[in-house]
Amino acid sequence: MRSGPKPKNPLQTLSEAFRLLAPLRRREEAFQAVVRAAKAQTRASSVLLFLVSRVPSPEGENRERVQEVQEVLELVAAEGPAREQVGLRLREGEGVCWTVLRGGEPLYLPDTSECGRWVFRAGTPSRGAYLGVPVRDPEGRPVGVLSLDTGPGEGEVLPEDRFWLEALAEALGLTLGRLEALERAEEEARRAKALYGLSLALEGALEPKEMVREALNTLLLLTPYHAGGFYRFREDAARPEVLVGRYPPHYPRLYEEHPVRFGEGLLGHPGLWEGPVYVEDYARFPGALGPYREAGLRTSLLVPVRPGGRRYGVLALASFHRVVPYRPEDEALLKAVAHRLEEALERRMHLELLQNSREAALKALARALEYRDLETHGHTERVARLAVRLGEALGFPDLEGLRLGAYFHDLGKLAVPDEILHKDAPLNTREWRVVKTHPEVGHEILKTLPFFSATALNVVLYHHERWDGSGYPFGLKGEAIPREARIFAVVDVYDALISQRPYKRAWSEEEALEELRAQANRTLDPEAVAAFLALRLLPEGNAAGDASRS
Repeated sequence: MRSGPKPKNPLQTLSEAFRLLAPLRRREEAFQAVVRAAKAQTRASSVLLFLVSRVPSPEGENRERVQEVQEVLELVAAEGPAREQVGLRLREGEGVCWTVLRGGEPLYLPDTSECGRWVFRAGTPSRGAYLGVPVRDPEGRPVGVLSLDTGPGEGEVLPEDRFWLEALAEALGLTLGRLEALERAEEEARRAKALYGLSLALEGALEPKEMVREALNTLLLLTPYHAGGFYRFREDAARPEVLVGRYPPHYPRLYEEHPVRFGEGLLGHPGLWEGPVYVEDYARFPGALGPYREAGLRTSLLVPVRPGGRRYGVLALASFHRVVPYRPEDEALLKAVAHRLEEALERRMHLELLQNSREAALKALARALEYRDLETHGHTERVARLAVRLGEALGFPDLEGLRLGAYFHDLGKLAVPDEILHKDAPLNTREWRVVKTHPEVGHEILKTLPFFSATALNVVLYHHERWDGSGYPFGLKGEAIPREARIFAVVDVYDALISQRPYKRAWSEEEALEELRAQANRTLDPEAVAAFLALRLLPEGNAAGDASRS
């Protein structure tokens, strides 16, 4: 007996089918709901749901970009004895379901044993009835087949079963369209979110390898591939700079033991630089290299990375021991990520060029200051290096600002006349008054440069202020003096003490360190002095340097 009453009115039947599937949010839920409902409302022994699937053609010739695919009907859900066969695939023309799919009309067979195209589960012909109806997508295209059948002496397929089966098939087709649109929207949202996150990560990444790693991890998150790499040609061989995901442990060593030269294999293929390349099965790739084939490399999708139009590297996705079918969306995503990576790398290159140019200009200007006062040779480089090390030891946050300030702390001396700057005798009151203006002059020159931080400007303006208030130009005292200036003052005084000047000899390191101890909590910040003494920051060679007049 039927487990429940069978709907008689076609509209009522269709309405009931739609109500059954309306709340569902996943394709698999819809598959199961349909076959269970069909089984509950009919006397059929089995209910089967086949949907069209696309798989690589096994006999197709492997090509460098996209291998040919073929359509199959895959059993995605079933009730009754056929449940054990879920996953079964029928190729074109194999089984009567293809007649329903291609014809686009319901098909009833009172005796399947007389049908030459029937595929029997038991392997031998047997008597039974069959009813199949097409499942159509929202555009009306057949995308699957929902069917009932009976076995020898079991079950029954009645003519009125067609109404219920067609209602379920129609509701399923529209539901699958809705769910596909929902999944596509969710996937697009996930991709958009991941790409937005990647853009932010690329903006914040400081090193090219960090940028590449972010890009590859994003790709593995959004594609079916399980390994990714970024390759550069070094010494005419492709070498991985970054590898992520799952790959054989010995795989990275292959590139050292068996280098891929330009013109060899897949990475060395000259056509790679013209655009994306897809190889479904590396073992059948004409240029496959033995060690990589034996490592289990199967599917690869590669795209060149060319920031600024020049060849830089190759972004690659791969699978091992498993084929990943070609999907246009994977290629489009790989190209989009590569483009974002190119933009980030190009910005990085421009930034490095600007930084290098700025650094060269700053060092040239610092050297010009030393040439201005021949006795200060090497002082700038030494105090800049020592200030950064001392600042790092003290946990000071703006080490670059400290370094820039150290480089240009005496820029204002450009305004001091040579007869004062080079005087080899004690300065008189008027001359001292001129010398003491150089911090303010330097600050005035540098304050309009946008890359000079407040830290750097504070070093220039306040480096002659003293802990006890005896310094200049403002006579600041204790912690009223900016910390960066207090840090720099220790290394400036130290280098002045160990350097020879026309008016003094160079002190020994021991003497200079002892003097720093004596000045701690008097003219110098005791915390900065203690950190300096703990580091034992002694420069190599003790070459003559600046003895800033204090």
